[in-house]
Amino acid sequence: MPKIFIAFLLLTLFLFACKNKEQKTEEQNDSIPMESSMIKSEKPIIRLNSKSEELVATWAEYQKFDELITQYQEISMNEALLNSVELSELALQLRDSIRVEKLDLPEVKIRLNVLYSETLRLADMSTIPTITEALVAQENNNVIDAYSALNLKINNMSSQDQLNEEISKFVDEVLDEPKRDSLDIKDEDNQDN
Repeated sequence: MPKIFIAFLLLTLFLFACKNKEQKTEEQNDSIPMESSMIKSEKPIIRLNSKSEELVATWAEYQKFDELITQYQEISMNEALLNSVELSELALQLRDSIRVEKLDLPEVKIRLNVLYSETLRLADMSTIPTITEALVAQENNNVIDAYSALNLKINNMSSQDQLNEEISKFVDEVLDEPKRDSLDIKDEDNQDN
């Protein structure tokens, strides 16, 4: 009986030692940082023109999002994933807080929804342990493209407003000119001869 007890005790100690070794190996693997490869966006972010910048100057959520997304043009994979939750939270705040009345339109809201969806996908990728750099880079490009589409829409709206103002001024000038009859013009030509 004592031989069985000693054999059982040795087997238990052996299994316990193996389990501790596995835990230490896992801890060491967790503490080794992933390679920090850089992700560079395929296209630059389309920036706002001066009129559009004036339009969103008081929109604090836009300014915060713009500050963070600018870093995503060239960022390490680890940083992109670590900051992705914050980026998606800022995108949600941006979507829910349209402070500029001119931008409170369905076209802008759609672009904000797409931007938020893309940031959520990137944030979800941070929870996948076996995610590849190529997938993160592609989603990073999708986020930047969605943000560029938003900026492009805001720029187009500002340009359209400016064009409408110029057309309105032109029409006002044409209507304010003294009306001259075509016969008056002919009479003036005949008098000069």
